[in-house]
Amino acid sequence: MGSSSKGKATVTKAVLWLLRAFAICYNSEITRHLSIKDWSRDVTNQDKAFFVTAYFEQVKLRIEKLATLRSQKIGEMSFKDEAFILCLVYIDGLASCYYGNGKGSQRTFCQAMRELSGNPVFGKLHAQVLLDPENYKLWKNAAGAKKQVEELVKERPGELLDESEIAAIIRQGTMLQAKQDKLIDDLWRFSIGAICYRYMRCAAVHGFGAGPLSFSETVHEGKQGFRLDFDVIYAALRNVGAHVAQVSIEKGEWFGRPDYLKSG
Repeated sequence: MGSSSKGKATVTKAVLWLLRAFAICYNSEITRHLSIKDWSRDVTNQDKAFFVTAYFEQVKLRIEKLATLRSQKIGEMSFKDEAFILCLVYIDGLASCYYGNGKGSQRTFCQAMRELSGNPVFGKLHAQVLLDPENYKLWKNAAGAKKQVEELVKERPGELLDESEIAAIIRQGTMLQAKQDKLIDDLWRFSIGAICYRYMRCAAVHGFGAGPLSFSETVHEGKQGFRLDFDVIYAALRNVGAHVAQVSIEKGEWFGRPDYLKSG
């Protein structure tokens, strides 16, 4: 192959890289079906960092526009529901892309809300859900630990629980460590973040909209009752988006992950 042909091949690969980066900015799912795997080695890290930065500047704008969308009206028609839905969908998408590696969307959503939202309530465990009879399998081999948790709940009626204190109770039991690890690893499923996912995110994605969720009998930070409304979810989204953007830009990688474009 002559130098002219090699030059054309390099340009073609660079153009394909640009097209793929452009596609990500508008529809990340498009990139998952592109079969190009090797051409990115011909693009400099500086070029890649430029597109990553540009993309997350657009992400920031899209998030900021939700506040505007919520206040807009056409006649008597409001877009508050649409803004709420997009908040949940954006968190879901950012979390899935950021954590990835085969984790399910429920887990990545909850992980993002717990670790990146800036609101500790999403990592708290709801006692009623944790001890719900439907979750009997969770405590099948941990009757002693369950009894201690029930006693703790009686002492602090209505209070949200820290995952660490429930984990400590489980560690005091006689179960094999492997079973303890599994039980502790599943505690996130009973968090406020998981409740948010089940009743709000899923309604937004699979149903026909989502609305605020109230916990009128639940005690958090010494006060009875709190509410997951647009303001709370939007604040969480802004924090999640800011964190993912910062890590991505600092590393010069899509969603902070060198393997993002290779993941299926």
